[in-house]
Amino acid sequence: MDVKEALDRILMPKSIAVIGASKDPFKWGHMLLSSIMKGGFEGDLYPVNPRETEILGLKCYPTVKDIPGDVDMAVVVVPARVVPSIFKDLAEKGVKGAVVISSGFGETGEEGEKLVEEVKLNAQGKVRFIGPNCMGICSSPAKLSALMVPFLHEKGEVAFISQSGGYGLQLYIRASAMGVGINKFISSGNESDITSADYLRYFAEDPTVNLICMYIEGLKRGREWYETAREVSKKKPIVVIKVGTTEEGGKAAASHTGALTGSDRVYDAAFKQAGVIRAYDAVEMFDYVKGLLYSPLPKGDGVGVVSNSGGIAVETADALIKNGLRVPELSEEAQREIMRLIPEFGNPRNPVDLTASLNMNSFLRVPDIVLSQENIHGLITVGLGTTILKTMFPDVAPEDLGSIYRWLNEQLIAIYRKYEKPVLVINPGADIEPEAARVMEEARIPVYTTPERAADVMGVLYRRRLYLERAGEDED
Repeated sequence: MDVKEALDRILMPKSIAVIGASKDPFKWGHMLLSSIMKGGFEGDLYPVNPRETEILGLKCYPTVKDIPGDVDMAVVVVPARVVPSIFKDLAEKGVKGAVVISSGFGETGEEGEKLVEEVKLNAQGKVRFIGPNCMGICSSPAKLSALMVPFLHEKGEVAFISQSGGYGLQLYIRASAMGVGINKFISSGNESDITSADYLRYFAEDPTVNLICMYIEGLKRGREWYETAREVSKKKPIVVIKVGTTEEGGKAAASHTGALTGSDRVYDAAFKQAGVIRAYDAVEMFDYVKGLLYSPLPKGDGVGVVSNSGGIAVETADALIKNGLRVPELSEEAQREIMRLIPEFGNPRNPVDLTASLNMNSFLRVPDIVLSQENIHGLITVGLGTTILKTMFPDVAPEDLGSIYRWLNEQLIAIYRKYEKPVLVINPGADIEPEAARVMEEARIPVYTTPERAADVMGVLYRRRLYLERAGEDED
């Protein structure tokens, strides 16, 4: 059966069967059923367990075939040895898609592989499945949290596929705190049927998804994934964490999900050729995601830096140069204009040092001047509209400080939007005083806490521009 149809049923179902549902609150069958209910799923929900007649107030059925209505998808959480017979029932019932939580398959060796083949044989090509050995899935548009926790992002533009179940779940929850909304999350497990390449193709055509994230331990059909990624990355950015980069890590991945890790250098080269953006940890991944979602791509490599501190301005410039970008000197006319706005001991060249004054006029005018320069293709600001006002003025009421934050940042946002150029904000105190950062990111201006993080993102944006230009030339 077509993978797209199966994933449509899994991620946007009207009816779900939880096979292996349980009354025991410490069992997966209970946690998954409870999570789906608490997440607000509005379709029909059917617990399946031959030993129960009712679970969590829902009528329980002996088998999926006993359910009177249609079933779009099944969540399977029974012992591995039982799963093949479950799939025979699913095929007879006409269920198109399933999520197999159960472990004990390919990751355990030859016996587990035999079970996988039995599952596929009984599915008869009619039932496509996620997993086995996975944590579940989430779909915010469907109000569906088929995980051990009933957590859903209110909104999001990102599809996140993770071969690691537990860590992937933690990253899925953590993403919202890092300013990234996940539209759909898939714990892909062993990928014995639907694979990473299938997910790329599917989300490339999903109009609610603008970026794809992946946490990869290894790829079973590497060439297919590479060819797919090379095409998909022309439409939507793909950001990947690839683990198992050492021999010891590769062995751990094989025992975890049965993944074949291969040479890390081969993966790295393949990612670059396919336009895939590689991150080395979760912080990098979500930093890149925010930049790619919120920012236009720079049309060149010249970046302006405007700061209220000389030291951090130099650190930012160094980090940009390490990313292959330039920090070009501004025109003489621009420098003269800036000098009329800053103290005489400030620096107008680039990086621009406004000094530690609280001159609101320089805060607002200088970024405008810098962005207007033809040799500046992007801007990083430090400390503009994100000053530590609470610490400086402890006696001022929080609501008064809040109104100052909002007014100043709204003025800056209006300036940044005048130009089709990426603007990234460095706010070292964003985790201490989050209000200003929240205002910026609500307006889709990414905020970072260090020069290195902001410069790395600007480098990713520039390299994405270069890749798309090359890809366009290849098609001509």
